[in-house]
Amino acid sequence: MQRAKIYPFLVIITLFTFTSCGAIIKSHIRKDAENVPTDFGKEKTTILVIKKDNAYNKRVDKIFKSSYTGSYFFITRAELESKYSDIAAYRYILDNEMAISKTTTTTTVTTPGVGSGTITQRGLSSASVSFHIVDRKTNTIHDTGISSGPSWKKILKAFLQKLDNERKKNGGN
Repeated sequence: MQRAKIYPFLVIITLFTFTSCGAIIKSHIRKDAENVPTDFGKEKTTILVIKKDNAYNKRVDKIFKSSYTGSYFFITRAELESKYSDIAAYRYILDNEMAISKTTTTTTVTTPGVGSGTITQRGLSSASVSFHIVDRKTNTIHDTGISSGPSWKKILKAFLQKLDNERKKNGGN
């Protein structure tokens, strides 16, 4: 009898846990001039995606294919300055930022008559990723305004959907 009452509660908590992050991300990445350029897609629009390692590129490409219907290319930073230097033709760049934080705790212990000593403990490290579009024509950075470790794919998907909606609204080039 008691388990029958607890089971629905656990199901609700589990569903909330797995869906709340996505809802927060979608509500935070709203369409405004901060996140999405207001004239995105009014001209022919090709997003240049800065290449990282192969595994990352494959994941990003998969998200692009499911969330963005416009044109995009993966490029190196070197190609940005040579092959894709035409700002009129290649106005937008998608890149990411990774922030890594580490904690270290240092404790000084003093014992009367014995002396003092220092204990240093290395804590956990964490990393988070955020995405942004650079408008090379206006020198403006439009970022997602949110970063995450394991949910970076949800952030990118929501961001690309917002960009695609704006592109289609403005003519879809």
